[in-house]
Amino acid sequence: MILRRLKIYSLFTLFLFFGLGKIYGQDVLVRSGFFLDSLKIGDQTGFYLAAEYPSNLNVLFPDSTFSFTPFEYEKRVYFPTKTTDGKSYDSVVYYLSTFEIDLVQSLRLPVFQLNPMDCTAHLSAADTILLTELVKNLPDTLNAQNLPLKENTAYQNVSYLFNYPILLIVVGTLVVLAAIVWIVYGKKIKKHFRLKKMRKAHHAFLESYDRQVENVKTAFSSITTETALSLWKKYMEQLEARPYTKLTTRETVKMEKNESLGKNLHSVDRAIYGHNMQVLESLENLKRFADQRFVQKLEEVKHG
Repeated sequence: MILRRLKIYSLFTLFLFFGLGKIYGQDVLVRSGFFLDSLKIGDQTGFYLAAEYPSNLNVLFPDSTFSFTPFEYEKRVYFPTKTTDGKSYDSVVYYLSTFEIDLVQSLRLPVFQLNPMDCTAHLSAADTILLTELVKNLPDTLNAQNLPLKENTAYQNVSYLFNYPILLIVVGTLVVLAAIVWIVYGKKIKKHFRLKKMRKAHHAFLESYDRQVENVKTAFSSITTETALSLWKKYMEQLEARPYTKLTTRETVKMEKNESLGKNLHSVDRAIYGHNMQVLESLENLKRFADQRFVQKLEEVKHG
């Protein structure tokens, strides 16, 4: 299996931009495909996505928030952009797994061409992969004479009878007491646990986010920057029950109506897609924004 994957990676390097599955649209050529022919449930496989386009265009690839259904996203590897004679070449390998039981599963992915007012999606051709069955169909019934019976004549200890009436009285009393306590203090109890959960989630977010920002500071890359932004979006979505992870930067700014937030998000986008390393201040500003919203939400719950 290891030799097979090495062979696949070598072939991928040679034929990435010369394979089948071509789709043309406004000078953007998209190719994609699986590295393997078959896959077991829970195992990973590589899926490459490549684009050839005029170098004056701005083209984006799907990130970790994109839906890869029926597959589960694990990680991805970017390859550096190559430009020759006015043509740019970009490629990325997504590592995916599946837990679906369909014998034949397929996937096609888009690349997005950024325009002044919107973006255009260019879809690759669909590629399929076969699911390897580990368990074959078994009969629903089995004759009694074919059952593997075991004989055991050893002494079996039998427990004494339990006093169930006493148990029912005790349980009933505890249920009544619990109901009374819930009626009197239920609202305070729910508020207490909700505040505790919010503080715990915020603390966990700060630890993860600070660690990721430190990674960006130590060794900048578009992947570490995007991971930090993804952490921020997921936390804000959890905190405010608003679809941050599903919105573009423009849609987020429109929803929040916050000019400062928009500048910081645009700065992070430029770092991810344009390799602008001046992004630490914007990441810290996003953290402060999350802190402010957390305090505001905490007060709402306390006095709600």
